[in-house]
Amino acid sequence: MLELFAPLAGHFAAVETAMAAALSDDEPRITGLIADLGRFHGKMLRPALTLLMADACSGATNLHHRLAAAVELIHTATLIHDDLIDDAVQRRNQPTAHVRFGNTTSVLLGDYFYTRAFHLVANLPESLAPLNARHRLMQRLTETTNAVCRGELHQQLTARNQDLSEAEYDRIIYAKTAALCELSSEFGASGGTPTQVACAAAYGRACGMAFQIVDDCLDLSGDAEKIGKTLTTDLERGRMTLPVLRALAATPATERREFFQRIAADIAWGRTEIERRGGIASALDTARIHVRTATDALAAFPSGSARDRLHQLASFITSRDR
Repeated sequence: MLELFAPLAGHFAAVETAMAAALSDDEPRITGLIADLGRFHGKMLRPALTLLMADACSGATNLHHRLAAAVELIHTATLIHDDLIDDAVQRRNQPTAHVRFGNTTSVLLGDYFYTRAFHLVANLPESLAPLNARHRLMQRLTETTNAVCRGELHQQLTARNQDLSEAEYDRIIYAKTAALCELSSEFGASGGTPTQVACAAAYGRACGMAFQIVDDCLDLSGDAEKIGKTLTTDLERGRMTLPVLRALAATPATERREFFQRIAADIAWGRTEIERRGGIASALDTARIHVRTATDALAAFPSGSARDRLHQLASFITSRDR
């Protein structure tokens, strides 16, 4: 993925600058806390979606840099809160925020990131986004942030429900992950035709669905040192991910309750058994279907290096190991 993102280095630097400006504060203690957090944010997938999609339309501008920064601030807030919920001790091979600063500070820090993202978009200069456009961008950002929170809550309410349907699982991962990828890609198409905006959203949505399914698989089969974060948190908390649902479906109905109880009680056995019963392979097949949906949506954009990189990004999702 680093080679794929190499042409975006200048744009990423502008996004980092916009994020730093959004997080700046005149209270030294808060400034110090942000500095101590360091480069905690994600893999920059969401800014990449914005920037690559912008290049596929008419080219990335300062508006896209700021929109990408806002989306990544929202994503970073979710990482801080997710790590606390999961009691994860490591991310990016570094101690998580709640381990370093405590639970209360981490909750407030995540909230701070959310509000700075909202402030960034609400205060876009008139030269970048006239009032009507700014209102629409802000509306989409708040809608999507609400979807993310709703998805996390929905997931929490379905823990250890072995009767969860795949349709409900899809609704959960759309809200908690794919909605923000959808918005990132949609933001990148700002200034494009209505068809391009719709296809950009479809591309981002499908990439997000695939990304979350692969994440669910890596939580079971990945290498913690390579991935750089605590694994098996889904299984430990009884989350009904697609690999688990597929493994349950491959188990005789009379044995499912006992199987589910055992994988929850013996995580090491559960990881092996879910893979043995085809749960991971089957889930990855579904992720590949989402990737094909994503690449089909790119037909709305002119051929060229930007569209090629969007193809490569979608394909990378199902081949990644971290």
